[in-house]
Amino acid sequence: MSVNYHAAQSRGVLFENHEKVSEQWRQEFSQYDPARIKNTLHLETDEEYLYLQYFSSLYRLCLKNGVLEKKSDETWSDQLYFNEAMAIYHFLYYTKDMPVISGSWVPSQTVDGVVSRRPTADPLLDPFARKYSGKLEELRTACEQADGTKLDIGDVGYEFEAFPQVHLRLIFWEAEEDFPAQAQILVDRCVTDFIHYETIGCLIADLLDRLD
Repeated sequence: MSVNYHAAQSRGVLFENHEKVSEQWRQEFSQYDPARIKNTLHLETDEEYLYLQYFSSLYRLCLKNGVLEKKSDETWSDQLYFNEAMAIYHFLYYTKDMPVISGSWVPSQTVDGVVSRRPTADPLLDPFARKYSGKLEELRTACEQADGTKLDIGDVGYEFEAFPQVHLRLIFWEAEEDFPAQAQILVDRCVTDFIHYETIGCLIADLLDRLD
């Protein structure tokens, strides 16, 4: 099963709706000592919180109870969606002591532990490709508005920063004759130095939410 399947099922679902999972991760980060991850990822902390950026938005982790909050309109809220919460918890939990950014880009479905061929149907990327088929300028505008950096790859190509150390590349090919439009996500070959491979689906879902 594609790692994108569960992320697709969780789009628009609040983290707190997964009661057991949310409690598990909040317990994991309760009374959290941020020293290692702060030094490894160059994050900011104070006596109460660890701060980090995810897709250009500011989040903080309460060191006392492990609750994540997002800043919006100058206020903090713990009402996070499942995919964004899991992406951040995994980033803080799975980052190695000496992570590497290789600079080599690979298709997201080929990363550590994932089958090397694209599934026949992708629950995230296939609907996205259909939506933007014949709408390249609309897609470019959406990518620019989502702070993407233009790439000379495919019919439309952009790079996005999920975390400062974890970027995604979106490559889009327009439909041609018997071939439907196709979207592909590339990640760094060593992305699992920072996240679990299943986290990639969460990142992709959150990126596509910003482009929809």
